[in-house]
Amino acid sequence: MSVDIDNIKDRGLAKKWQGFFMPEHVEGLKQMWIDQKKIQMPLLDDYQIQEFEERIKYAKDYKLPVEFTLFDNGFTDVIIGRIHSFDQLKQKIKLILDDNTVEYILFSEIMNVQIQD
Repeated sequence: MSVDIDNIKDRGLAKKWQGFFMPEHVEGLKQMWIDQKKIQMPLLDDYQIQEFEERIKYAKDYKLPVEFTLFDNGFTDVIIGRIHSFDQLKQKIKLILDDNTVEYILFSEIMNVQIQD
């Protein structure tokens, strides 16, 4: 029996070798990609902490908007608002955002402080 190779219908290499991923594998890969993008919280020295405290006090005294870069579970988050108050004992800042909502920031989450002019 002879087979004519030219007459065989071929679905193409891509269709033949399309693999499949189980939902657990897809979720695991997504989590792996997320974990690879995470960063460590930088260690701040005393000079940087003092600089941040001075900027916070200055912005509060003159009611200037402040941009905080925060550490959030391996990622950075930027939040802008005006400082309403800060509590040294509880180590947190009460921030009023542009839409008049209130946000609390822990001192331990702060990576950077910039005054917006």
